[in-house]
Amino acid sequence: MNIDYWIPRSTPPAALLLAALFIAGCGNSGSELDAAQAESIADASYLTAPLWNDGQAEMAFYRVHRTRNQYGEPDDQEFLVGTYLVKHDYDPSTEAKAAPEARDAVSAFKYALFYEFESGSYEYKRNYVINARQSDLRLLKASFTSFDWCSNLYREQAVAPSGAVHYLMRSDDYGNRRDTYAYENGSYPPSFLPVLVRAMAFEGAARLEFGVLLETGEVVGAVAERTGVETIETEAGLHEAERITVSFDGDVPSPYAEEADAVETYWRGTGEERLLLAVEGTSGRYRMELVEAVRSAYWSENVYDRLERVTMRP
Repeated sequence: MNIDYWIPRSTPPAALLLAALFIAGCGNSGSELDAAQAESIADASYLTAPLWNDGQAEMAFYRVHRTRNQYGEPDDQEFLVGTYLVKHDYDPSTEAKAAPEARDAVSAFKYALFYEFESGSYEYKRNYVINARQSDLRLLKASFTSFDWCSNLYREQAVAPSGAVHYLMRSDDYGNRRDTYAYENGSYPPSFLPVLVRAMAFEGAARLEFGVLLETGEVVGAVAERTGVETIETEAGLHEAERITVSFDGDVPSPYAEEADAVETYWRGTGEERLLLAVEGTSGRYRMELVEAVRSAYWSENVYDRLERVTMRP
């Protein structure tokens, strides 16, 4: 919702001061940002580990199996998903990767999840990209692009330094929309949950609460619980994994299952990377599991030359 503040010229000076203080309070001050970081459910030591300073990106590939198609109809579908996770500097003022001369650059993670699949005459190409502050995974910008034979589509949520989220949707077939709403601390887009779960700090906490930020600005409550350690097997082999269940208080879209189940189970590796190994809905209608992962400077080498099990591009 867009909110405009209008103050009559005849307003007394004292009232003007109170109004100014109220309006200033609607933004996110530095102290509020610091508090948000202090209250983050993410493990700061994991997010700032030397692992992320090797000048490479994590490239991980997953296989999705699902029993309902993009329309919610019964249909067995399988497709390969590619992801990368890399550290870089982000400029909040330009809402893009920081240029060398940027004065207010923020150290950030850039995460992408992308895939293609076919259904009848249609071919779907989907790409999610998230920028989040490295220290606590606070959202900076989320974007989505797709082509499905009906239309191109672009959507984004860009968080301004003031804390306002600027939403944009552009399409020649699905309509166009703009909106502005306040960012709620501790909320994350659905497409970023695979990274958030990896970063969660359960030491001393049986359960962690957070919010799922929808494109409407609505925040759906969620709870994560670490429920055990076990060995799981994927195409990438046997792995020791922490099992984490995530429960949602409402409907949440999924980047790989269209709609998430009310409860999902995540398995993350026990190594320093905490690599995501698998995600599964409790209904059993979808599962995404690891095929292969490498660290690579993909911008200067062909990562597909190094992969052993992935033989095609997502």
